[in-house]
Amino acid sequence: MRDVAVLMACLLLGGGAQAAALVPVTDEIPVVTVPGARPSPRPLPVRLVLPPGPGPHPVVILLHGCSGVGTNQAFWTKRLVSWGYGALVLDSLTPRGIRSVCAHADQPLVTRQDRAGDVIAAVRWLQTARGVDGARIGVLGNSHGGATAATVANRHFQAEANGLIKAVVDYYGACREPAGHGTIPLLALAGEDDSWSRPAAACRRFAQEVGSAEDITVRTYPGVVHGFDNPRLAERRWSEGHPMQYAPEAAEASFADVHAFLNRTIGRR
Repeated sequence: MRDVAVLMACLLLGGGAQAAALVPVTDEIPVVTVPGARPSPRPLPVRLVLPPGPGPHPVVILLHGCSGVGTNQAFWTKRLVSWGYGALVLDSLTPRGIRSVCAHADQPLVTRQDRAGDVIAAVRWLQTARGVDGARIGVLGNSHGGATAATVANRHFQAEANGLIKAVVDYYGACREPAGHGTIPLLALAGEDDSWSRPAAACRRFAQEVGSAEDITVRTYPGVVHGFDNPRLAERRWSEGHPMQYAPEAAEASFADVHAFLNRTIGRR
């Protein structure tokens, strides 16, 4: 068994009867060499939270945005666990000694391809994690993490994961390289007024170029900007010249779509 630090779930999920029944596990997972991705120089910090019960449970790997792990990953952890899914929060910046890649000049420091390699490392680690169904793994990312999630569905990274990733959710990350898209079902969600890489238009074009033979769904929301699923953004904020704000109605609609998508792709059989 790995040497892990076990914490009470209320530290992560804010207390409550359900939270008290959960036991998050924090660990550092080994880096793996993946062609096309630059590996982290140090092991990757992760936090795994599983629902109550013996399992094995399907798990969704959560990918943070350009400024690293934040409150939205805690919100998504709680949401996924309430739906009966495990959540693995994966930190790609801290082990590389980087705090943010939001500025355009900093984005080459850690690319979506680099982070796709981190996802492969997490998939391999999950194969040995207690209580996890290693054949039912999803990936959900926000912003930079969303673009990474869409990249994970590329044929190259799909093969590196040995077909174990069964669902990918991209929240407001641009969809790129349609010619390389594989067969992993992809759900992309974005605001029509999101100016940060224009993900709504980018993902629509992506789906059109890939064609109807693959399982790709794009949901967009009029008048909605970046970060619309994050309740901590109740007041409009700006980052690198781009507006960010929570949009409750769009967020709830997106959550329903994600829930149905995960149930269809990695839910209990």
